Amino acid sequence: MAAAGRDDTPYRWIWWLFVRSETRSIVRPVSSALRTLPAAIAAGVLLATAQTAAAGELSVTLSPQYVEGLTGSNGWYTVAVTATYVCEPSGSEVVLICPPTEVFRDGTGAEVTGNDDDDDRASGEIVRTATFLRSRARTRSDAVTLRVGDGPLRVDTQPPPVPVIEAPSPGALAAPVLPGTALTAVYSCSFEGDASGPADDDACVGTVPSGARLDTGSGNRATWGTRALTVTATDAAGHTSQRTLEYRIAGSAPAVAPLAPTGSGNGTGNADRPPRTANARLMRPAAGATLRGTRVLRWRAARGAALYNVQVFRVAGDGYQKVLSAFPRANRLAVGTDRLADGERYVWRVWPYMRRLGDYRRTPVGISWFQTPAGR
Repeated sequence: MAAAGRDDTPYRWIWWLFVRSETRSIVRPVSSALRTLPAAIAAGVLLATAQTAAAGELSVTLSPQYVEGLTGSNGWYTVAVTATYVCEPSGSEVVLICPPTEVFRDGTGAEVTGNDDDDDRASGEIVRTATFLRSRARTRSDAVTLRVGDGPLRVDTQPPPVPVIEAPSPGALAAPVLPGTALTAVYSCSFEGDASGPADDDACVGTVPSGARLDTGSGNRATWGTRALTVTATDAAGHTSQRTLEYRIAGSAPAVAPLAPTGSGNGTGNADRPPRTANARLMRPAAGATLRGTRVLRWRAARGAALYNVQVFRVAGDGYQKVLSAFPRANRLAVGTDRLADGERYVWRVWPYMRRLGDYRRTPVGISWFQTPAGR
């Protein structure tokens, strides 16, 4: 209300002109319908329009780009990943907090028991947030989830542990395997510590299934040679690790008869005619000795031999009867008493299997003979 005795007419004209000019500047951008509204209402509508304008946003770029079979497999990155964030404010905002560039390495997104919620190795999605400052000190946040396709970002850059072959043992295969020998493959794969874990299919595969028999050939020399048991472990990210165990299949030494006895023909009916020998000095017992007590055959070791084929024949009339074929690795062999008869003569020879040649030597270490006492 005006003071008594005061003329307010000039002030009223000034106020009217001010409101009129302000109303025009505010209402001008608004539709013609708003021009009929009072200036105060129009100004309120414009303020609401400004507050609902497009807001700033947070975006992320993963480098390198995920390419199945090249930088990743089955939704897992197989290389380290760099995440670069871009915070774009609206015209009325400024960026208060923007996530820094970061690198995600092996184990990101893997399921690890006992990890804190803030650890990126914990199972689940990785979320980053940007904060924008608006008018009157108000803030607004925008979040982005790091994803690969339809799944969360996960990184596995390492192969799984090497498989374990439990049988056959390497020691058992140091020497050649005789054709037809029963060898069973037993193996397993562990994925402990592997970020992605075992593959859904064929996570642990061997040349033959675990528990099955290995190929050891037959009497046909064409089936002899080097073989291998290979086991492959595959994780969910497509990484593999292998273990291979090689073995060699080889038969006995040449199946030829011993040297013929002294005298005409091949007969040995004359006890005065001892069997013929070769390099008997390298063998024990001495040629013609009577084998008593502990029956152990010994011979000079052949350099480079992986094992020996010891063959024992009983002198039987005009020929020989094979009674023993053994494959010791050392240069000695204990002969069981049940293999030798009383009062008989036996011829024995030793063939070395040469590791470098992968076969038996053409000539034996030696050929000798012994006899057993009568009437034990």
